[in-house]
Amino acid sequence: MKKFTLVAALALGASLAFSAQAHNHGHHMAQQDAPDMSKAKVSDTISVSGCWIRAIPAPAPSGGYFVVHNKGDKEVKLQAAASSAYKMVMLHQTTQKDGMSKMSETHDIAIAAGGELEFKPGGYHAMLELGEKAPAVGDKVDLDLLFDNGEKASVQCEVKPANTRIN
Repeated sequence: MKKFTLVAALALGASLAFSAQAHNHGHHMAQQDAPDMSKAKVSDTISVSGCWIRAIPAPAPSGGYFVVHNKGDKEVKLQAAASSAYKMVMLHQTTQKDGMSKMSETHDIAIAAGGELEFKPGGYHAMLELGEKAPAVGDKVDLDLLFDNGEKASVQCEVKPANTRIN
């Protein structure tokens, strides 16, 4: 029980800190439109696997984690993400400096030709915000990723408990 309480407290603290940070950034974050992926063609060289989302009570933001595979012969850059379950999806990177963890929005995340990039807790991740309702553990949530070559890749993400750990 202590471990769960600590995890819940950390998750709540992180989400409150993020909400305060988002609020302090002004209106541009709340007004951010979902990227238009209607013109993007589904990629035959870029795929996404192993997607999962941390179940966090609404209205707190949640994190999405996955692996992007680039089987093409050119580097691609992940530029945006969207989900029908959330009004706003941002790409973030967590970095460590002087023992402090900092999360910042990022764009143009490069995936090398023939390579892959893992989005995981403590690194790159999708920040899912403004959900209509928090998805339940076991639910599936769609996630679309847009790349600089005009292509997109889609994946179904499984909602997992807030205290899920990865190896």
